Amino acid sequence: MSIRETALPRSRTNQSLWRQLLRWLALAGLSIAFAVVIRTVVVGIYVIPTSSMEPTLVAGDVVLVSKLRYGPGLPPVIPLTDIVVTRPLRWWWKHPQRGDVVVFRFAYHARYPSEPEYFVKRIVGEPGDTLWVEGDSLWLHLPRRRHTAPDQPYTGRVIVPMAGMTIPLDAGTIEYWRPFIEREGNTVDVVRKLVLINRESRTDYTFKSDYYYVLGDNRARSFDSRWWGFVSSADIIGSPVLVLWSKSPALGTFRWERIGTVPR
Repeated sequence: MSIRETALPRSRTNQSLWRQLLRWLALAGLSIAFAVVIRTVVVGIYVIPTSSMEPTLVAGDVVLVSKLRYGPGLPPVIPLTDIVVTRPLRWWWKHPQRGDVVVFRFAYHARYPSEPEYFVKRIVGEPGDTLWVEGDSLWLHLPRRRHTAPDQPYTGRVIVPMAGMTIPLDAGTIEYWRPFIEREGNTVDVVRKLVLINRESRTDYTFKSDYYYVLGDNRARSFDSRWWGFVSSADIIGSPVLVLWSKSPALGTFRWERIGTVPR
């Protein structure tokens, strides 16, 4: 007795292939969505481009950044777009503090277009602090003796803005405060020495966000708050927690001893 092979109908075979293809597409879509959520909300990987944070972090370090250290939330830029969120939704369970090393979005490309998209610096001034900054030195209170005049835009006596703080404005001071008022989603113009915010004449402004003053650990070679001002809490991404990899950009050699180190 012979067994005769029976072929499945062609339509049934095609349906089975389509179902399998749809399953694979659904699985791939879920995997991509999961990866985007993890990358957006939980962790990120960033390369340190310069020596401004030496010896804590050196150029060529690849660091793992925790985006949950201060609380979960949306990033300052909507993923896969260039849309900047003025005040991204975030649930803070801990606010950044003086001494923390933070990764943040650099919000001032209009003035410095050649700078990288993300910076890493150390917080030295918290919202509401009054600082005196002179060269590479910083005091949390005004020193009795002040030496040279400030030669950088945001040095000398510096007041770090905080949510709810109201500052006076006029044609002479608006350029100092303009980048941070614009960062909060406003338009700023000066017409015949009148300051216009959102086309309305204003003599003061109340901040909606907290800000931080940051410096590099290698202050002599750091492009930081002394030049461009303050970091909005809305732009803070997280904090580096581990060096995953390190390679000297100048020599091309691997720095095995740096792998696994924890930035502090």
